[in-house]
Amino acid sequence: MTSALLLPGDKLPPCYGIGSDRSFYVSEEQYGRPAALILAGAEAIPALFPLEAAFAAAIGAFADRGADVLLMLNDNPHWLWPGRSGVIRAIDSGQFLDRCGVGARDSLVLVVGRNQRVALRLDPAACPDAVAACLACLDDLPREAAREVVQPAPLIMIPDLLPRELCRTLIERFETSPVEEGKVARVDAAGKACNVVDHAKKSRRDMLIRPDDALHEMLRSMLLGRCAPEIAKAFQVHVAHLDRILVSRYDAGAGWFRRHRDNEAENVAFRQFALSLNLNTGAYEGGHLLFPEYNDHRYSPPAGGGVLFSTGVLHEAAPVTAGRRYVLLTFLHSDAAEVRRQAYLARTTLAVESV
Repeated sequence: MTSALLLPGDKLPPCYGIGSDRSFYVSEEQYGRPAALILAGAEAIPALFPLEAAFAAAIGAFADRGADVLLMLNDNPHWLWPGRSGVIRAIDSGQFLDRCGVGARDSLVLVVGRNQRVALRLDPAACPDAVAACLACLDDLPREAAREVVQPAPLIMIPDLLPRELCRTLIERFETSPVEEGKVARVDAAGKACNVVDHAKKSRRDMLIRPDDALHEMLRSMLLGRCAPEIAKAFQVHVAHLDRILVSRYDAGAGWFRRHRDNEAENVAFRQFALSLNLNTGAYEGGHLLFPEYNDHRYSPPAGGGVLFSTGVLHEAAPVTAGRRYVLLTFLHSDAAEVRRQAYLARTTLAVESV
């Protein structure tokens, strides 16, 4: 039986161990290279001889994809079990398997991307061709050829923030729920912050997922759990709160959001990071995210993946020219920013009540 602790999109726990070549292994050395991991408890090892041999036979195919294959064992000293080719590096790390929820009788196969986030999880006993499944997953991982970058935009692209099934559920929810015109935050002639419909600036349809909706808590927990560590690592900010969660649709010929920043009006000044998460791809044309202060690149993460960036960065959702683009949109902020948000709400509520 395998654990349900690690799912696609989750970050792999740290790993320290001793390799079959008696060298010290730390998972930090794996960053930048995807990998297929075979996790085996001590009592599960005999049943995995054929699986290890199948992966060893395909080691060239994994190398062609820039990927490693690692055999993660649970304090097992018998590195060269009968039939082992020795092609696959074995790592003795009982603590790592414990953190992954893999016990003595358990086995598990994972594919992780270059950022050590799980892209595929499978039970080898239930998968007739684990090697083919892993290779197919590696082929689907986003990648680009190495090149010199002159003016990179300060953002993080994260695949697999939400599973594809949940993305489809959110699209179906949008199509069967009340929606409204997307609004723009701005300051009116009297100096008051407000939200208005302005199709010259923004044209899209929005569905709010309310905080009392069970789906809201699931999304909040999943997105915070997966985005917060990346923000802390890249920007040294510890976010703990999500602003409103929207599912939005950009339609062909009528879907765009012109250049803007997300924190300029007083009522949204507390926002620190924006998340734009694609719920579908391949069903539309255009709709890329643009960051014109930095370059002319077009950003479009795969379905379930998102772009994280500071709300102070100028950006634009380019017009959709064909089809429909569905996206989940939210903002993330720290405890200190939450204090500022609450202070603004208290101040504006008091001002309204005093009129």
